[in-house]
Amino acid sequence: MKNLLFVLLLASGSLYAQTIEEAIKATLLAEATALKAHRPDDVRKHWSFDPKDTRYTLVSVNLPDGTYTSRNGADFANDNTFPPAMPVTISNSDFRITAGGNFASANYQTRYTGPDGKSINAHRVVLLEKTGKNWKITSISEHYYLPK
Repeated sequence: MKNLLFVLLLASGSLYAQTIEEAIKATLLAEATALKAHRPDDVRKHWSFDPKDTRYTLVSVNLPDGTYTSRNGADFANDNTFPPAMPVTISNSDFRITAGGNFASANYQTRYTGPDGKSINAHRVVLLEKTGKNWKITSISEHYYLPK
């Protein structure tokens, strides 16, 4: 009876186990939700970075108007206006996630739709590192383009 109970307990735990890809996707979607809600502290919870670093770029974005913006660790930690408030609907799709050991990358599409119904797309490349049991974002490169 003990053996049967143990096997059932083990089997029930594996039914709810998250794959690496699902855990990474959950991290990315949670960060996107906090980003849209303009909750900088919640956004930062999904990141691993040195808040004193002024040398390395964490966020690199080519904007729709052709300009470029970037943030390093110190910028990211000390600027409560970043990320900016975004009165848009965000949808993410076409995830391609590759993981090896404690490192992973994710490539995916993001669509931002404004209140007027106009959309703009972005391709995101995200690097992640497993810290303890959680996946944390270490850098993002985002490139905007108009839908075809």
